[in-house]
Amino acid sequence: MEPLKKIIIIFWAFWWLIAALTDIAGFLSHIDWLTEAWAPDLNYPFLVNSLKMYSVPNWLPPILYAGIIAWSSLIAFLFLQTSMSLFKSKEIWHKKADRAFLLSMTFWFVFFLADQLIMNYDLEQNHMVQGGFQLLTFFCLKWPTNQGLRLASKNTTL
Repeated sequence: MEPLKKIIIIFWAFWWLIAALTDIAGFLSHIDWLTEAWAPDLNYPFLVNSLKMYSVPNWLPPILYAGIIAWSSLIAFLFLQTSMSLFKSKEIWHKKADRAFLLSMTFWFVFFLADQLIMNYDLEQNHMVQGGFQLLTFFCLKWPTNQGLRLASKNTTL
């Protein structure tokens, strides 16, 4: 079970790194610093359009988007840091994993609330799936290593 737990950490390190880099590339595309086809400007215009129903000031969307980029970049950094500590003691990398998961789960909780505020339920469903999957993988980290073996052996004696 321990190798699976380490794979989970490495998966989330890559996932969050790709998510952060995608948003950064999208921002650079938005300000015309990057014009490659693989860097579409999708998330910022979507954010601006979603906030139109509230007539927010023009300065708010860039601040919110910068916050999203900073938050997802910090999460990616924490998961990468955890990945680099996978060869240290279990207590060390588990503590780092807890920090990374705590920050990433609060990210999803804020997105769930934001989806409600803008009443975009299709987007909320996507965020719920991503956040729910991340929560499920966090629970896998907390599953005792030998617990599964004990449960399996009990079932085979029935």
